[in-house]
Amino acid sequence: MTSLAAPWVQAASSDDEMSQTDRRAMLHTQLAAEYLKRAQYTVAVQEVREALSSNSRYAPAYGVLGLIYAELHDDAKAVSNFQQALSIAPNDSDINNNFGWYLCNHSRQQEGIQHYLVAVKNPLYANGDKTFVNAGQCAVSLKDEKAANSYFLQALRLRPDSVVARQELVEQGLRTKDYVQSRQYYNELQRMVQPSSGLTWMGLRLEHALGNTEAETRLANQLKSQYPDSIETTRLLSGQLN
Repeated sequence: MTSLAAPWVQAASSDDEMSQTDRRAMLHTQLAAEYLKRAQYTVAVQEVREALSSNSRYAPAYGVLGLIYAELHDDAKAVSNFQQALSIAPNDSDINNNFGWYLCNHSRQQEGIQHYLVAVKNPLYANGDKTFVNAGQCAVSLKDEKAANSYFLQALRLRPDSVVARQELVEQGLRTKDYVQSRQYYNELQRMVQPSSGLTWMGLRLEHALGNTEAETRLANQLKSQYPDSIETTRLLSGQLN
C-alpha cells in the first residue's frame, strides 16, 4: 500500500511544567526523533532507552520507538510500543495521529481513522488540520469518498489556508467526476501558490476531463517548455493522464 502522510513527533511541554527526570526524558526523545529523521536507527533506539531510563512512563518515548520500529518493518514491536504509549497517555494527539498513520499504512484503515479522530478531539492540538487530511487520505484508500470529503473540508475549516487540503479536494473531484469541486479548489490554489509542474499538471488533467481541448493543449505545451525534466512531463509524454 502506498504510504500516506508522514507522522510527526509531538512538541515539548513547557520546561516550567516538567520535573528534571521528565526534562531528561524529553531531551533524549527529541534526540531520538532527530536520529530517526536521519535514518540512524541504532542511535535513535539508544536515545529512547536513555529517555526511558529517566522516566519509564514517558509516553512520547514509546511513541517514537513505535515509529522507529515501523521504519525497520518490525511490526510487532511497532504496535507494542504504540500501544504502550497509549496505555500511558490514551488521549495524546500526536501519538494517536502517528499510530493512526501506521495502521492506515498497514491495511487497518478503520482502526487508523478512529485514532485520527481521537487526536483531533483536543481543541488545542496544533496539527488538527494535518490529521484530518491524513484521515481523508485513509478514507480514500477505503474508497469512502463521502467520509474523505468530510475530513478534507474539516481540515480547511481548521486551517483555511491549507494548500494540501485543497489539493486533495481537486484530486477527489477528478476521481469522482465532480469537476465543479475540482475547478473551485484548483482556482483557489492558483491564487495561493506559485506556478509549478504539479499545479500545471493538475490543471491540464482537469481541462482534459472537461474536454477543453484548447486549454489542455496550452497547459501541455507550458508543462513541456517550462518543466521538461519533471515527473509530470514524463507522465504526459507517456499518456498517463489519469
